[in-house]
Amino acid sequence: MTSLALYMQTQRALYADGLPEKIRALEAALHQLDGGTAGPSGQEALLFVLAQAHKLAGSGGTFGFPAVSEAAARIEKILSENPGAPGFPDGDDRLMLEASLEALKAAATKDGPGADTPASAPTAGSEAARRQPAGPARLLHIIDPDGVAASQLADQLGHGGYQIRVFTRPAEASQAALQEGPAAILADIAFSADPLVARPGLAAPGPTTEGRAPLLLMGAGTDFPTRLAAVRAGAAGYFPRPLDVRAIIALLDLLTSAEPTQPYRVLIIEDDEALAGFYAGVLQAAGMQTSIVTEPREVMAPLVDFRPDVITCDIHMPQCNGIELATLIRQQPEFVRVPIIFLSAETSLHKQAQALRQGGDDFITKPVSPETLVSAAQSRARRHRSLLAAEDTLRISEERFRLVVETSLDGFLQSLPDGTVVATNQAACTMFRMSEQQIRTAGIAGLVDATDPAMAGLMMQISRSARFRGELTCVRGDGTRFPAEASSSQHVNSEGDVQVSVILRDITERKLAEQEILQLNAELETRVEKRTAQLTAATLELQAFSQALAHDLRQPYIAINGMTRLLEKEMAAGISERGRHYLQRIRAGVSQMNERTDSLLALAQLSRTQSRREQVDLGAMSGAILKSLQLQHPERQVASQVQTLPAVQADAGLVFHLLNTLLGNAWKFTSRQAHAEITVGSEPGTDGEIIFFVRDNGVGFDMAYADKLFTAFQRLHSPGEFAGAGIGLATARRIVTRHGGRIWATSAPGQGACFYFTLAPVSR
Repeated sequence: MTSLALYMQTQRALYADGLPEKIRALEAALHQLDGGTAGPSGQEALLFVLAQAHKLAGSGGTFGFPAVSEAAARIEKILSENPGAPGFPDGDDRLMLEASLEALKAAATKDGPGADTPASAPTAGSEAARRQPAGPARLLHIIDPDGVAASQLADQLGHGGYQIRVFTRPAEASQAALQEGPAAILADIAFSADPLVARPGLAAPGPTTEGRAPLLLMGAGTDFPTRLAAVRAGAAGYFPRPLDVRAIIALLDLLTSAEPTQPYRVLIIEDDEALAGFYAGVLQAAGMQTSIVTEPREVMAPLVDFRPDVITCDIHMPQCNGIELATLIRQQPEFVRVPIIFLSAETSLHKQAQALRQGGDDFITKPVSPETLVSAAQSRARRHRSLLAAEDTLRISEERFRLVVETSLDGFLQSLPDGTVVATNQAACTMFRMSEQQIRTAGIAGLVDATDPAMAGLMMQISRSARFRGELTCVRGDGTRFPAEASSSQHVNSEGDVQVSVILRDITERKLAEQEILQLNAELETRVEKRTAQLTAATLELQAFSQALAHDLRQPYIAINGMTRLLEKEMAAGISERGRHYLQRIRAGVSQMNERTDSLLALAQLSRTQSRREQVDLGAMSGAILKSLQLQHPERQVASQVQTLPAVQADAGLVFHLLNTLLGNAWKFTSRQAHAEITVGSEPGTDGEIIFFVRDNGVGFDMAYADKLFTAFQRLHSPGEFAGAGIGLATARRIVTRHGGRIWATSAPGQGACFYFTLAPVSR
C-alpha cells in the first residue's frame, strides 16, 4: 500500500469516527427547528443545519460514504427550497426530511472504516508518475519506416541531450522497451493505429495508460483528418514535415523533464477543516505545496505570502461565499491570472455558470476524487506558470527591443498605416533636428521631400501592409534635405491595430564617398586613356625606329660584305692565307649581324601581329612540317612519329611557327645521331589541361642552364656545333604566352630533350 493510500485510509477512519457526532449535532439542530423557535436563534439554527448538511453532502462521498452525501444533500435541498419563516417544514416536506435524517443515520452505521478506499489515489499513470526525471541523456525511441531519415533526425535530436534509438517497426521498439523504457516515443503517423504505438486512453483522463511514455507523432500531412488521427492515437503533439527540430526538443523537454524545481503551490479555501486537510494531503502526496484557509476573510495574507499557482475554493461558506470571494480576488491586478477551481456540491447549473463568469476557471462537483483533484491542479498550475514564463519572455524581448531602438544610430519611427507617427527614438530626432513632438506633428509625409518619386511608393507600400526598402530624400526641421536609406515593415500590436516600423539611415557621407569614387574613376579613366595614347605613340615610334635601324644597318652590312669580296678578288694573286682568313671572318661576322637583325625584326613583328583563334589540327600540322624537313634533307633517315592529338583553338600561323621551331630544333640536334627519333604527342595534365610535347634523342643539354633556353640570343651550343641565331625558343615562348599557356623542357646531356607546352582549351 502506498503512503498516499495509507493516508487516505487513515483520513477515512478519522472521518468515520467523527461522523456520528456530526449527525447528532445536525439532528439536534433539526429538533430545535421542530420546536418552532423564532427570532435570531431560529435563523441561526436554520443556517447551522444548512451548513452542516452542506458539509456532509460535500465530504461524505470524498471519504467513501456516498450514501451520507446523498442523504445530507436531500436534507439541504428540502430546507433550502422551504423559504419563509424559520421552522420545521410541514406536510410532505416534513416526512421527506425525517426520512432523509433516518437514511443519514443508517448510512453512517452501514459504511464502516473497513470499506474500500474512498476514491482512487493518483496512480503511476497520472502526470506526477509519468513525468520522468531529467538524466544526463533521456532515452527517446524513434519509429519511422524510413530508416535513413530517422537516423538524420536522431543526429539532430542528439544535440538536445537525448539518447536515440531508431526502429523501423513498432514491434522492435516494443521489444526494446522491455529492457529499458524510453522517456518518450516519436513515431510516424503511419503507425497511429498500431496498438503498440497508439495510447487512446490519453484522449480521456484515466489510468488506462499507466506506465507508458508520452507519444509524439510526425507526418507529411497538415490537414484536419491527419491531426485528428494523431489526437485519437493519444499523441501529445503532432509535427508536420519538414520537421521543426527545435519545437520537437522543446515539447520533449516539457514532457520528459522532472517536475519544476519549485513545486506547484495550491491555496485551498474550504470551511470544512477535515475536507481541506484531505485535499492538502492528496496534493502534497503528488508533490505540491499547499496552504489552507478555512475563514474567507483571512484569504489576503496567504495570497500575498504564499503566491499560489492555483486556488481551490468552495462556494457555500459562512460570511462570504466562493463566488464573492473569487470576484474580490480578481479585482486585484496581481492575482488576475491565478486560476481558480471551484470544488462544491452545488448542482445548480445556473450557479455553476455564475461561478465561472465571476472569475472561476473550472468547476468540479463534490465528491472530488483524488486523481481528478491532482490532474486539475497540475494542469491549471502548469498553464499558469507557462503564461508567467511567456510574459517574462515577452517582457525581456520588449526590453531588449526598447534598448536596441533607444541606442540605435539609425532613426526609428513607429507609425500608423496613414503615416501618423506615434513614436520615435533619439537618433531620429537628431537626424531630423526636431523634437519627438515635432516629428509626430509632421508625420511621414512631412519628413520626406514631396517631390521625391519614391515618396509615393513608400506611402503605397505602407498602406498595403507591404515592405518597403529604398532610398528617399528627407527634409530636416530647418528645411535642409539629405539622402536616407529607408526600410519598413508592419505588425499587429496586442490590441489588433496595424502599425508600421520605419528605419531610416542618413547616407549623406556614403553619397559623398560615392561621388568622390565616381570622380576618381573618371579621372583614372582619363589618365589611363592619356597614358595609353602615350604608350601607343611610343610603341609606334619604337617600331618605326627599329625598322629604320634595321634598314640603315643592312646597308653597311651589304657594303662591308661587298667590299670584302672585291678586296679578295682584287688581291687574289697577292693575298696571303692569313689575309684570306681575316676576310672570311669579316664576312661571317657581317652575315651573323644581318641574321640577328632579321630575327629581332621578326620578334618585334610577332608582338604586333593580331592573333585570330580558329580550330587547328596540331597532328596534321606537325606531320606536314616533318615531311618538309625530310624533303629539305633527303640524306637523313629520321624515325618520326605523330600521335593522335586533340584539336585546339589557336592562331594557325603562330602555332605553325611554334611547331616549326620545336621540330626544327629537334631535327637539328639529332643530326649527329645514327638513328634519329622525333615524337610529337600529348598527355593529360591537372584540371583537364592537355600537355603537348616534342621529344627527340638528340644531344640534349644540361638542366642547370634550362633558365637560359627561352631567352633571346642565349645559346647552349656554339655556332660551330649547330647553326642558329638563338631567337627561336624566345619566339616560341612568346607564342605560347599569347595563347594563355606555358612552355618548359627536360633533358640530360646525350639523352635527348623533350619540350612541353600547353594552349588554351577548345571553347564550347
